[in-house]
Parts: sequence; C-alpha cells; structure tokens
Amino acid sequence: MTVDPHEVQQETMIAMLERERRSLTSSILALVLLAVGFGFYSFPEPFYALLALRFVSFLFTRRAARNLANAVRKSRPTKGPHRLMVLGMALTGLSLALLLLPAPSGTPFAAVLLVNCVVLVTLTLVPVTLAAMRGPRDAMLASFFLTICGQVAFQPTFANPWVIAVAALTAIGIRMYAYNTGEHIVTAAAVLVENRQLSEDLSDALAHAEYLGVRDPLTGLYNRRKLFEERDDGQEGQLRQVLMIDLDRFKSINDRFGHAAGDRVLVATASAIRNCLERMDGTSDLAFRLGGEEFVAILDSEDFEKARSIAEELRRDIARIALDESHTGSFETSASIGLASWHPGEKLDDVLHRADAACYKAKNEGRNRVRSAA
Repeated sequence: MTVDPHEVQQETMIAMLERERRSLTSSILALVLLAVGFGFYSFPEPFYALLALRFVSFLFTRRAARNLANAVRKSRPTKGPHRLMVLGMALTGLSLALLLLPAPSGTPFAAVLLVNCVVLVTLTLVPVTLAAMRGPRDAMLASFFLTICGQVAFQPTFANPWVIAVAALTAIGIRMYAYNTGEHIVTAAAVLVENRQLSEDLSDALAHAEYLGVRDPLTGLYNRRKLFEERDDGQEGQLRQVLMIDLDRFKSINDRFGHAAGDRVLVATASAIRNCLERMDGTSDLAFRLGGEEFVAILDSEDFEKARSIAEELRRDIARIALDESHTGSFETSASIGLASWHPGEKLDDVLHRADAACYKAKNEGRNRVRSAA
C-alpha cells in the first residue's frame, strides 16, 4: 500500500508539536532551577540577563510552535511558521551555550554544577522532544556548537581546544540519538496513516458490499434480493400498486447494437423510473430491477387511477429514450407496463404474477402500452 508522504509529514508534525506542548512543565522547572542556581553566584546580574534571553527564546519558540501547529491542523502553508521555528530553536541553542559561561570566582561548586546539569539536560531534551523536526533540531545544535566555538575564540578562560571537542561530541551524540528517535516517530506516523487508510478502505468496501447487497450495480435500483425482503415485510394492512415494466424488443437491441448499448438503455430506463416516481411525490415508492430488461415499481398509494397515470407517464418517458450509435445508426425504446393492486394480506408473488400477466397482455396487444390486471 502506498502511503501519502504529505499525510505522514502532517502526522509527524502534529506529534512533535504535541510533545512540545506537553514539555511546558519541564521547561518552566528548568528556568526555575537556573534562576536558583544563579542566585548563589557571586556576581549573578549578567547571568540573570542571559537567563532572560533564555526565557525570551522559550517564549518565542512556544509561539512559533503554536503558529506551526495551527498551520498544520488547518492545512495552511507551513513554510513561514517553520522558518520561525528554526529561528526560535537557533536562539535556544545560543542562549543555552551562553549560560555555560564560566562562573565568577567564589561561586559555590554546587551552584555551578546545578546550572551545568540543567543546561545539559535541556540541551538533550529539546532536540529529542522535536526529534523528527530536522530543521529546528539541527539549527539548535548547530547554534549551540557555534556559540561555544565563539566563546573559545573570544573568552580567555574558554581558550581550550578540548572545549570545542567536548561541545562537538556532545552535539553529535545528541543529534544521533534525536535522529534515531525521529525515525521511530516518523515510522509510527506512517503506520498510523496506513492503518487509517486501511480502516477507510475497509469502511468503503463494507459500504460498497452493503450497497451491492440491495442494489443492482448497473442501474442503482434495488435488486431482486431487496424485492424478496419487501415480500417478507408483508403489506401491513395498506393497499399499494405494483408496476411490472418490460422493455420491448430488448434482445434485438443487444443483437444489433451490442451489449454496451443495451446497458445504456437499461441505465436510461432506470433513470426514467426514478425521475417519474420523484415527480409524483413517491418518496416511499420502491423501484427494482427484477432481472434482464424487467423492472418493478411498488407505489405506496391506494389510488389505482393515480398509479395508472404514473404508469402512462413512465411509458412516455421511456419512449423518449433515444440513443445514437454513430457506427450503426440511432434507435428508440419502448416498454410494456402491467399494473396490479397489492391488496392487504396478499402475497407479493401473487400480485407480481398478476402484474406480469397484464404486462404480457400489453405486449400481445402491440407493445408500448399500459394494461391492468383484474
């Protein structure tokens, strides 16, 4: 089965943004712990300024994530919101790297350790949370690494090549772990989309099977099985009228013009039956294809004369059907119709027999006419 990559991408994006939304508590806790750690620094003011930058990056990223989520859910273009997300994540990497600036002398070791641990955990959790969003994820790690390199170049206390090596190994390790997590999330999204597609296909197949269970696949009218169900339902004490409709000389149409032309005649006849019943306000009327060129209509009416009027109208509609077969010429159609009343308590088989007899009477008298049963 071919899975739509756009749907997989959409499900992946929704999953990532939902993970980001649920990380709000841990992000706030990290900010609080950083504020506590900086409180023990001997000169905390510059670090609180850097913490403010981290808070701004946090708010910016949350806003970008919310805009991206709305764009994805509403199927709007995501290029702009995605760029903002990349920018927000790059700002996050920058702010986290700046928080690792050397602490002033006299700062308790526990405070420095707390800050460094919180930064490292945040540096790991954020890319893993957005593991399948490659652009924002890699932008954050790249920004973090480049900021560390800048500190090594311009900060004498950072002037140690091992700092760059450790930062590179850290960024690469986190990226590898986030990449594997992202692939797992993408695979899960693909499975979700495939299962949903299979479920939809199964629902469509069941609906189609249910449709074919009571419908004729060519004309869309009810089939013989549905007619049997109507027979089993009984009359329920109400008088109804039954029309037996048989196309005249239908075999000759198949023989002269082919079965494809015959099928078009059957479809046009079924359409004429439906339209005629709808014009007569037959909302409860039933139309069936009995088989071959034979049709049955059950009118939910006690008025026999009205039923005769409907039958005559239908006969005229069928006579207006004209098909043009360019390679063999044009032809017209007609139908003989038998009408019989279905009395309360009477079996449908019996009334069908009487309607069929009336239909044969119409054919014997010259076809293209309506005759009623006694």
